[in-house]
Amino acid sequence: MLVGPLKERNFRFLFISQSVSGLGDAIVPVALAFALLDQTHSAADLGYVLGAQAVAKVVFLLAGGVIADQMSRRAVMLSSDLVRGAAQAALGALLLTGRPSVWIIGLLAFVVGMAGAAFLPASSALVPSIVRPENLQRANHLQQVGGAASRIAGPALAGVLVVMASPGWAILLDAATFGVSAILLAAMRVDAVPPPARRHFFRDLREGWGEFRSQNWLWPMVLSFSLVNLLIGAYNVLGPLASQRYFGGAAAWATVSTVGGVGSVAGGVLAMRLQPRHPLRAGVCAAVMIGFAPLAFAAGFPVPAIAVSAALAGTGVIVFMSHYNSTMQRQVPERSLSRVSSYTWFGALIAFPLGPVIAGPAVSVLSLHTMLLAVGALMILAILPLLSVRSIWSLTDESPTLPTPQMSER
Repeated sequence: MLVGPLKERNFRFLFISQSVSGLGDAIVPVALAFALLDQTHSAADLGYVLGAQAVAKVVFLLAGGVIADQMSRRAVMLSSDLVRGAAQAALGALLLTGRPSVWIIGLLAFVVGMAGAAFLPASSALVPSIVRPENLQRANHLQQVGGAASRIAGPALAGVLVVMASPGWAILLDAATFGVSAILLAAMRVDAVPPPARRHFFRDLREGWGEFRSQNWLWPMVLSFSLVNLLIGAYNVLGPLASQRYFGGAAAWATVSTVGGVGSVAGGVLAMRLQPRHPLRAGVCAAVMIGFAPLAFAAGFPVPAIAVSAALAGTGVIVFMSHYNSTMQRQVPERSLSRVSSYTWFGALIAFPLGPVIAGPAVSVLSLHTMLLAVGALMILAILPLLSVRSIWSLTDESPTLPTPQMSER
């Protein structure tokens, strides 16, 4: 049953909290863009600020994983929400009352990214301890669908707030969503865990690396999706550029993004009915669709067809991520799950910022058509070899490592 995980009180609170804070996160890029462009008229300044947040998140991911394995994961998430909410509240107030300098905005963005780095591995590791084993796959699927829906609604809400009020009020709304998320996390009923024995940070970090390397299905996926994410970063530049050159401007890109997002949510909801015996095999097959959107641009399809391709690509992402997360939660020992999760996020995201940097100069050397064709084809070629990895092909949904649900918050 699709709503099975939502019948479990702890997961229901977690799902709502993450959906609400995800909505706030999706508001920020639009609000921040207008705030900085209105103030400094510099695209470079916007890049510096967004880059500061992205760098902080990547750099502190590994430390966040160690902390989440050493402490209560719910407490780590709660603290992260409070820090991010405070930073965004300060930024919103500064924007409403004056013209803060770019370095202050960048510093607050860095704080938000640093706190978010602790949230990701803690959140990934908390889910299997608060849902029943039979609901784990659906719980991860619901989280992916909820996140996708937030990413659709967030920019639209941000646009309304910026036009009718100001970017400062949009940032304050993001701060409020972190407050709501913190309240819901605090309301979860989970048993307290005994304080851990004295731990050593670098020893724990090495142990997490050892566990990551021992999962012979996991590290090939991280290597593959490091390249895929780099290509996605490039597509985020090439897609708007193609919309401008071939289809008249921003309206085409907005259509592709919106229809693609809505379609991916619908596809994700339908895919929740699937419970494959070999989840990684199914997830990798679905992930191949990620390359469809740039290939549709390269083929010169009309905008509606490109939007459908984007919807299929989004569905592929949702299906892959839900199966991937569930498999990791089943196969990795609970004691090191946050650290292993942080290594996977670190490896998968580290190359992402290079994509936009490479795309611009590459278009000046190669044609836009060639770049779109190369990006789409390389996405597929980076994913398909995973099906030749024996452990990915044969791994089933069985697991001896799941903790008893609702008994532990670590």
